[in-house]
Amino acid sequence: MTDAMPFLICLILPSAAVLGGGTLVRLWQPGAGTLTAIQHFTAGLVLGAVAVELCPELVNSPYFASAVVGFVLGSGFMLVIGQVTKAAEPPTGQTGSGMGLLFAVAVDLLVDGLLVGTAITVGGKQGILIAIALTIEAFFLSLSTCETLRGRKAGFRKIFLTVLILAALVAAGVLAGDFFSSQLGGGPRTATLAFATAALLYLVMEELIVEAHQRQDRPMTPVLFFAGFLLIFILQHVLGG
Repeated sequence: MTDAMPFLICLILPSAAVLGGGTLVRLWQPGAGTLTAIQHFTAGLVLGAVAVELCPELVNSPYFASAVVGFVLGSGFMLVIGQVTKAAEPPTGQTGSGMGLLFAVAVDLLVDGLLVGTAITVGGKQGILIAIALTIEAFFLSLSTCETLRGRKAGFRKIFLTVLILAALVAAGVLAGDFFSSQLGGGPRTATLAFATAALLYLVMEELIVEAHQRQDRPMTPVLFFAGFLLIFILQHVLGG
């Protein structure tokens, strides 16, 4: 596999997943139990990617101070974004434009792309592993977002335009992450990776898991969280730990 191939895979997969999720929602409307199961599995995938691939990279980095600074900045940034998003959303039971939801999803996907692009510069294997985890996450995030917009009586044109914008944001994140990480290198690249890692942890703990437990939660659903984590663990081994 040439150096260009991992980059193309990491660039195309997440964006295609966003488009696929937005398209599938016209054919399939997942129930509350299914969405809960999906969110548990996705949370396991993302947390697995953080624990198996990203944390060791940050802990063993010669620029550990930069990793700490990047992580703190990323945590603070996502906490602020979370508060802004909650303030923009209408109270439960009221209909709104959904701009708060779309803003949160847009930030999530842009950060996802940034992390994939940064991981590529660390190594092709790291980039592909992160891309696999975030591709699945992006697919179901797009699916659930479009389903929410349908529930708010959004038209097909608005949903289609939303999906295109979200897919473009993922691709832009990948390109920006790869470009800036390649140009900066060293401490700034480590800080960028730590920043995106904090954003992913926020996504797992404050969005996926929280939303999952607000819906119907079957007794065996949490097993899917561990299944997602185990899948990343296996992929890391297969791709050459």
